Amino acid sequence: METEEILEQRFFLTSTSNKKFGVRSFLPAGKKPRAIIQLIHGMAEHSGRYSEFARYLAGQGIGLFGADHPGHGLSVTETEGRGVVSGTKGWETMLENIRALYTSIRKEHPDIPVFILGHSMGSALARHFMAIYPVYIQGLIFSGPFGMPAPLLRLLRMTVRGLILIHGSRAKSKWFNRLFYSSLNRYFKPRPTPFEWISSSRKEVDAYAADPGCGFECSNGFYRTLFMGIAAMKRSQHNLKYRKTLPVLILSGQDDPVGHFGKDALRIHQHFYKQRFRNLTLKVVPGGRHELLHEKDKQKIFEYLLNWLDNHGQSSWPAWSSQ
Repeated sequence: METEEILEQRFFLTSTSNKKFGVRSFLPAGKKPRAIIQLIHGMAEHSGRYSEFARYLAGQGIGLFGADHPGHGLSVTETEGRGVVSGTKGWETMLENIRALYTSIRKEHPDIPVFILGHSMGSALARHFMAIYPVYIQGLIFSGPFGMPAPLLRLLRMTVRGLILIHGSRAKSKWFNRLFYSSLNRYFKPRPTPFEWISSSRKEVDAYAADPGCGFECSNGFYRTLFMGIAAMKRSQHNLKYRKTLPVLILSGQDDPVGHFGKDALRIHQHFYKQRFRNLTLKVVPGGRHELLHEKDKQKIFEYLLNWLDNHGQSSWPAWSSQ
């Protein structure tokens, strides 16, 4: 789809996992973008949910590329249905897909600065990606980040291991999925949907609940690879040796139960500070829930992110004109 200002495309790539995955891209039409964001979306959603934000950025000369994870969005296939992800190599496949998309962006736009924006599960993937792949990016944005204590992580891994032994990796446990969502939703009343923790905007929550590509049940294998991946990410973060001047923005809502109401964002900030990262920004938004890009005041969040991008790379950006 092409308009006077924005070129929107959908296409597929193949990573070293030899599995195709879907990509959405948004670029200023007929103009060279001054920067590009590579989006890593969260669990049980898809890159299409970021279209409004992407169009806003494109209007400001900034492109956005977002890949759909296995079992999500455009990447859903007959053999790998919605929410079904390999329990052994799922996390590695996601990381490989992120690298494949980054390589594709660099090939097509070799002189354009690239920022990585990871939301929720995507923020954990972004942290792991920056630790194990020595690629050059302009900055990192963690949206809705979370922490998971080691004892809880071990308990969850044991539980899912038992579910797989009994029901198999591709099966979906209604009990475990319901437990996941209800543990987040219990902080909010009234609760007309299981997804009140997403946003304080009734319109945004209802849109999420009505979208078949969001809030779906995930397979036992997905949860296994998720918890294994988070554990691997945490190990990779113990000794970050490179890019200490890399701009890092940690963005969380004060009413986000996924991130323990802003506490996890603070802990992540402290972790990077102790690792001697020198270009850190922490923003905890009062009243914001898990998805700040879908909040009531999302326009202010859009503008805040644009200003942060402008302040952390404009000197190296190519000339761009909106005229």
